[in-house]
Amino acid sequence: MLIAAAAALVLSMSSGTKPNTYNERWLCDLWAGAQCAATSCQKDGKERCVAVSKQCNDTSRRASVEPSRAQKKASCARALLSQACGSPKPPECDGLM
Repeated sequence: MLIAAAAALVLSMSSGTKPNTYNERWLCDLWAGAQCAATSCQKDGKERCVAVSKQCNDTSRRASVEPSRAQKKASCARALLSQACGSPKPPECDGLM
């Protein structure tokens, strides 16, 4: 349920972004949703989720992100969202976490 809500939030927020471009806020929200999903089964999962989500408050919807950085982070986030909570880090996340 949490994953579905995070995915819906990400999709609704990305509607103003041009294809193959990412803005700081969209990428931050995608990353935060993935981190929340990946830690939701841990005892401190809720606190971790709140902490990573708060970081997005100061990000801009107008500032674009370098495509290579954005694609790497988005690929990792999508991999995290597609696996079960507590699973080992996916290979897409090498060098990011």
